[in-house]
Order: sequence, then structure tokens, then C-alpha cells
Amino acid sequence: MASATANNNPLDYPLRLCESVAFILHGILGLCEPFTGCLRSTFQDNGAMPTWFWPLAGSVLICVAIINFRGNDVVILMNQAYIAAFHMGGVLYHNSLGHHPASGVGPGMFVFLAFAVACMRAPIWMAFGGLMVCYVFAVGLAKVLVKPKAASDAGRSDESARLLRVD
Repeated sequence: MASATANNNPLDYPLRLCESVAFILHGILGLCEPFTGCLRSTFQDNGAMPTWFWPLAGSVLICVAIINFRGNDVVILMNQAYIAAFHMGGVLYHNSLGHHPASGVGPGMFVFLAFAVACMRAPIWMAFGGLMVCYVFAVGLAKVLVKPKAASDAGRSDESARLLRVD
């Protein structure tokens, strides 16, 4: 591992700090989701994700935000792998719900940040190989977890489904 390089790279800590601040905020949203419904409503999820997913993902994101400040290269690289896989899953989630392709930019940005941090701590071939493994893992989980439903299946009237659709 390239620990001396990572510790001397001036971008390593700020990138991990940006990730962690965002994950704390998103973690709180995930934990509150069963009570507020704000994420499912905003994403027009219509029950595509299991209800238990949101608080579980929120609590794991908060743990990831804290673990992101460990000094051990292996721990940080594993953390970045989780970040990449989770957010690739976010891109696939938006894609499978038929959202505009630009909606994948938000989670995709964190995939890029995770790859950048991994490149600072490991050889680029290892970081890229890890990214590919994370992608395969994300595709598998997305196939299992994301079950898009039509708006009418979720109890919406056809009129409200038509109004919510973006053409």
C-alpha cells in the first residue's frame, strides 16, 4: 500500500471530509425516512425499495462517515469500496426507476471521489480493479433490491401518475 503517498497527498483528507459530511446528512435522512417519507416522495420511489432499506442504509452511511477518518490504509480502502458500490447502486436505482440520466450525477460524484481516494492509497490498477468488482456487486444488489412499480400499483390515481411523469 502507498501509505506514505496518501499521507502526503494534500487532497486525501479533504476528499474524505467531503464524503463524510455528505454521508452524515444522508444518513440522518435515511434514519428518518420511515417517519417522514421524504426520500421515497422525492425520488417517486412508489415502493421500489424495501422499507427497511432506508434506515439500514442511513445507519451504515453514518458508520462509514466515522470510519472514513481511520488512519489504516486497508480500512480506508475497504470504506472507499463500500462508498463506490453503494453509490453505483444509487445510479442504477435512478436508472431503473426511469429518472432522467442526469439524476445519476449525484451518486456518481461519490463514485469518482471514492476512486480518487483509492488511487491516492493504492496503485491505479488496483483501484480500477476494485471499482469494477464494486460495479458487479452493485448490479447484483440492485437487481435484488430495486423493484420498480407503476404509479398506479402504488395506490396513485392515473391522473396523479400522469402529472408526476417527466417526458
